[in-house]
Amino acid sequence: MSNLDSTLSVLGLPYENIHVTAVYDGYRGRGKRRLQYHVIACDLTYHRDTCPHCGEDALRPNGHKATHIRIQSLSQLPTLLELSKQRWLCSACHRTCSAETPLVAYNDTIAHSIKQTVLQLARQSLPEAVIAKNTGISAATVRRELKSHLHHRSRPELPTNLCFDEFRSTQNMMSFICIDGDTHRLVKLLGDRLNKTIKDFFLANYSTAERAAVQTITMDMNASYQAFIHQVFPNAQLIIDRFHIVQLLGHAVDTVRVATLKQLDDKTSRVYRILKHQWRLFHKAAPDAIHTKYMRGLNEHITEQGALDVAFTANPRLATVCETYQALHDALMGHNPRRLWQLLEHYESTGTEMDTAIRTLKSNQAGILAAADSWRSNGPLEGINRKIKALKRSCYGFRDQAHFFERIYQIIA
Repeated sequence: MSNLDSTLSVLGLPYENIHVTAVYDGYRGRGKRRLQYHVIACDLTYHRDTCPHCGEDALRPNGHKATHIRIQSLSQLPTLLELSKQRWLCSACHRTCSAETPLVAYNDTIAHSIKQTVLQLARQSLPEAVIAKNTGISAATVRRELKSHLHHRSRPELPTNLCFDEFRSTQNMMSFICIDGDTHRLVKLLGDRLNKTIKDFFLANYSTAERAAVQTITMDMNASYQAFIHQVFPNAQLIIDRFHIVQLLGHAVDTVRVATLKQLDDKTSRVYRILKHQWRLFHKAAPDAIHTKYMRGLNEHITEQGALDVAFTANPRLATVCETYQALHDALMGHNPRRLWQLLEHYESTGTEMDTAIRTLKSNQAGILAAADSWRSNGPLEGINRKIKALKRSCYGFRDQAHFFERIYQIIA
């Protein structure tokens, strides 16, 4: 192998039957498409006797065919392989053929390695323009390659455990997403979250027996979904995601805390500074009552429970709300549905936002108790939604919903 042939080895290309003749920088294209490339000129030749068209042993050399192949680059300039392929003419059928290489597909000008890089970069939620710049090809080619490798279809078999949620897609429209609760694989993306659209999809694609086999559906407290779930999935158990339950209760605690904070006139008091700067303590499941630490805003060393006691002593109503939150949180996360329902049934009104939260939980009794009794959650689906948000942010949004869904399939399907 010559010094020039070692160039292919550095680039990670198969150098068998390919012999480099020159390496230089040159310009290709016209007008705005005229760009500077790092060009590697080489020949592709080997011995061949049998004609691929007629099978006769009647081939003779017939010059070379000039091709230009985009390959991976090791510098800032895109790299172009100026490949001269050996041609043969068959004396029997009078047809020609050219030498082939595993570097690129037949009659293609983009190396397989670049296509693989395009798919890898697309899974990292990069915009098509950035992928095109990194690989040395056009954005239109990137989109064509992504679309050619997209073969997503609805799951032929309906999973027995499903997760429902929605996300904001294009033009402020909310779209529906469903995944398998066990394997976390995508089941379907729908353009909107209307009940009719969701019902029509499941009724049209899955039989009554398949829908009756669904055991659980995990979702948030979306009342519109609950209106049709038992019509489509007659035997499914509805499970409310625990995160949304804790979020609802935590919002009630914050509302009462902020209302209490606004009623205080002395902005320098210990109570005010605890309510304002140490708000995380009011959401903590088990505040530390033993070890003291320096608390910013309060500017003193005190235990977490000690700081809460200072706030609770001056505001009994806030203390009652926080005690309710802690009790419900412990019963829910401790998987104790009996204790959870006892707390909801014997709750006494405090005239605060917590009353509204308790009424909401009572109206979703079956799903709330199932959440305390089950280990299932919408965590995997929330993680997928996080990837979708990152994709939208990195690509500066999407106007075409179909294109947006294609990019989503690339990263999660």
